[in-house]
Amino acid sequence: MSEQNKKSLYQQQKATKPLIEDLIPNFLDGEMKENALDFVAHLRANKMKPMWCLTNQWNANYKGKTICKIHLRKGDGGWSNVGRRDKDYWIIQLYRSHMNEYEKTIMDEDLQDIIWNNIVYCRKCKPKGEGKRGECSQGTNIKLLGKEIKDVCGCNWTTWIFDPDKATLNGVKKLLELEKQAREEKLK
Repeated sequence: MSEQNKKSLYQQQKATKPLIEDLIPNFLDGEMKENALDFVAHLRANKMKPMWCLTNQWNANYKGKTICKIHLRKGDGGWSNVGRRDKDYWIIQLYRSHMNEYEKTIMDEDLQDIIWNNIVYCRKCKPKGEGKRGECSQGTNIKLLGKEIKDVCGCNWTTWIFDPDKATLNGVKKLLELEKQAREEKLK
């Protein structure tokens, strides 16, 4: 057995730091593949270059901080945050660090459903007291864009968008642009 075959997928990817565009066709096809490739091209064109960070995960940064993360996942019949997955899928994980500065614009442009419909709810992923970093809070109640939301996962507080269609991707692009603008304002 060759040395390459003995390495874990993580070790192989860590050594090569693959471009996401090279792996998308291994996970997705049809419209999902087109949407994912279009989204990655949009990120690159707008100075949010996806960089490999973990096995089948890429961070897109802006002004030195993660603005979103993209995951490519195998559908192995296991459970995800949105139920059983038998097909390969992809996720956009939004980081909303400055969202309070553009909440009104989100509401005015009718983008709130993208966030509300993609909340990660707590599945009690870690019993209280187990683990240290990222310990699950056993579900947190929050107010988000004027709406009370119960049992939000304390480990995955960001918005996770599974297999976005074109319309959702257009909204995500707008949300990322608003986050970029808010970051620019903070630096002035």
